[in-house]
Amino acid sequence: MTNSERYNYAFDPDGDAWAARLIRQVPQGADVLELGPGPGAMTRVLLGRGHKVTVVENDPDVVGALGAMGAEVLAHNLDRSEWSEQLQGRQFDAVLACDVLEHLHEPGETLKALRGLVKPGGRIIISMPNVAYAGLIAGLQLGQFEYAAKGLLDRTHVRFFTRISLAKMLMAEGWAPDHWEGYHVPIEQSEFIWSWNQLSSRQRHTLMSESADYDVYEWMMVATPMADAYSARLDAADQEIVRLKQQLHELILVHGQEHDSLVEHQKAFSEARALIADLQQAIQEKEASVAEFEHRQEALTSEAAVRERALQDEIERLDRELTTLKVQGWPGRLRRVLDALRN
Repeated sequence: MTNSERYNYAFDPDGDAWAARLIRQVPQGADVLELGPGPGAMTRVLLGRGHKVTVVENDPDVVGALGAMGAEVLAHNLDRSEWSEQLQGRQFDAVLACDVLEHLHEPGETLKALRGLVKPGGRIIISMPNVAYAGLIAGLQLGQFEYAAKGLLDRTHVRFFTRISLAKMLMAEGWAPDHWEGYHVPIEQSEFIWSWNQLSSRQRHTLMSESADYDVYEWMMVATPMADAYSARLDAADQEIVRLKQQLHELILVHGQEHDSLVEHQKAFSEARALIADLQQAIQEKEASVAEFEHRQEALTSEAAVRERALQDEIERLDRELTTLKVQGWPGRLRRVLDALRN
C-alpha cells in the first residue's frame, strides 16, 4: 500500500466525519496553507468551497494530482527549511496541519516557521493522534507496541503526543491554544480490540475511570499566535456573530415561508372544519327526521292494527247473526214478532 493509497478517503463535508469537523474550523473565504495533504481529500473540498489553497507535499505520486485540482503546490520536505524560505513574505488566514506533525522529526521547528506565515488573527488547525488512547495503553500493559500500516502506531510516525505535551510544544513555539476537540472512537472499534479484550474487566474499568479522555483517538487543536491571541479571539467572535446572524436570517426566510404556508393551511383547515360542522348538523337533522318518520310509521301501524281488529270483530259479529238467522229461519222470527205485537 502506497502513502497516497493510505491517506486517500472520501467524506461528506457537511457531515460529522472527522475531516469535515476539521474543515469547519477554516474561516469562510480564507487563504489556506495546507501541510502534507496527501492525495488531497481535504484540499478538494477547500477548493470546491472557493478557498485559495497552497500545499506543501513531497510525495511524487500525488504532487501532479494536487496541481491538477487547482492548488498551488510546493514540492518540499517539511523536515527541511526550503518550503518556509519559499513562502517568505507571504501570509495566510489559516494553516491546516492535519495528521502531519507526528511524521516530522522536529515538529517544533515547523510550528516556529509557521508563526510568521499567519496573518494577524489567523489560525493553525491541527489534528494529532493521541498516544494516551486507552487501547494503546492496553497494549503496553501486555508488553505490546507494534507498528502497523496505519492507525495510531503508523510506522511512519516518529513523534507521539498527548494533549498536554502538544499544548506545551505549541506554547513553546509562540502559539496560544484556543480550541480543543476530541475524536472519540470506541476501543472495541479500534485496532487495539485484541489487546483490550485481553485485559481483565478491572483493568479496563481502571483505564476508563482514570481519564475522561480515555477513548479520544485524535485531538483537534486550533491555535493563534500568542502576539495577537486576544485580537484573534475578538475576530473569531465577530465571525461567529456574523455566521449566527446569517443562520438566523436564513431561518427567518425559511420559517417565514413556512409561516405563510401554515396560515394558508390553517385557513383551509378552518373552512374544512366549518364545512364538516355543517355536514354534521345536516346529518343530525336527517337522523332526527328519520327517527320522527319511524315513530309516525309505528303509530300508524298500531292505529291500523286497532282498526283492523275492530273491523274483524264486526265481521265476526255479523257472521254470528247470519248463522243464527239461518238456524232459526225467517218463519220463526216472524212468529216471535207477531206474538210480540199481539201482547
